[in-house]
Amino acid sequence: MTPGVISDQSDSGNHTRCLLCAILRGQSNDLPVGEERVRLFAAARANRVDRLLAWRMGQISDELRAAAILDEVDVGELNYVLSELEAHGIVPLVIKGAALAHTHYEQSWLRPRVDVDLLIASSQRARVIDVLQGLGYTRPPFISGELVMYQMPFARVTATGEMHVDVHWRLANPQIFADMPVYEELAHRASTISIRGQSVRTPCPLDALLLACVHRAAHHDLSEDLLWLYDVHLLAERFSAGEWNDFVALASKHRVRALSADGLRAARDCFHTPIPSNVLSRLVDDVMSREPSAVFLRRDLTRLDRMIADLRALTPRARLRLLAEHLMPSARYIREKYAVRTRPLLPLFYVRRLAEGLLRFSKRV
Repeated sequence: MTPGVISDQSDSGNHTRCLLCAILRGQSNDLPVGEERVRLFAAARANRVDRLLAWRMGQISDELRAAAILDEVDVGELNYVLSELEAHGIVPLVIKGAALAHTHYEQSWLRPRVDVDLLIASSQRARVIDVLQGLGYTRPPFISGELVMYQMPFARVTATGEMHVDVHWRLANPQIFADMPVYEELAHRASTISIRGQSVRTPCPLDALLLACVHRAAHHDLSEDLLWLYDVHLLAERFSAGEWNDFVALASKHRVRALSADGLRAARDCFHTPIPSNVLSRLVDDVMSREPSAVFLRRDLTRLDRMIADLRALTPRARLRLLAEHLMPSARYIREKYAVRTRPLLPLFYVRRLAEGLLRFSKRV
């Protein structure tokens, strides 16, 4: 269970979660009062759907008005970044929450997001770094390498706080997901929308749903966070019969049928998402259990398990490279992460990082 998500398995906790889901999907007029209302909003905040709940209940507060204003500022910053990238011949795809906020939510501020995720072609990494740094964005300490990480975080202080941009050149970091669609494939199917006058490219609904299901498993330990499940619900409820056929084919092609089925079932259980029964039956059969990505359905998955799965997905030479990138990251990374001032101390902090890593690898993600 993701930290922060209400996990009360009591009758009261289950009732609160069920009521919350019913209100969000617009199928309950049983609005609570007193202590039950307090519990409801506490659950909504823990699951990051408190704005949606207040909107559904018609409770527009100063806090929500402030969220709408801040969202407008963030959208302006996003458009500024996109226009500068475009001026340098780079047209990224805006993915995940930053895209869904504008394509599937009634108001973009109803979909909170910590950062903006952009997908680019791998060949564009150097140019993107130059453009973002030219705009005043900096990169916090992060481990890098050709195999260990497929994204770069950036941040810039704005008038209202920090703007965070994560630049991806692959949809997921685990090696098992190397078969996921690359930028060129997604860009070919992408949709173009307008956000405050700025032309923005986003994944088509098929790719967006596949990413929503896989991201929940690959990076968030099958989280029951209602915000992510509501994303899946909003995408899936608009699908036609033909789109469902295309989705099953896409999940089969990229060998993520099991993860797709799990995400769809979780959304259906919470929000009664109308998913044709034959879709789940086609996603769930004896073939899916042999998909390498199905390992991410394990609830007891540790970091060591993830590492073993990564190594199995690589060639022998690539396995050695991945291990080296984990064990011996750049000196710049060690200096920044541990604030090392003198070069002779670097070996000590490499040893410290190794010891910390061994402890983490024995724990669940």
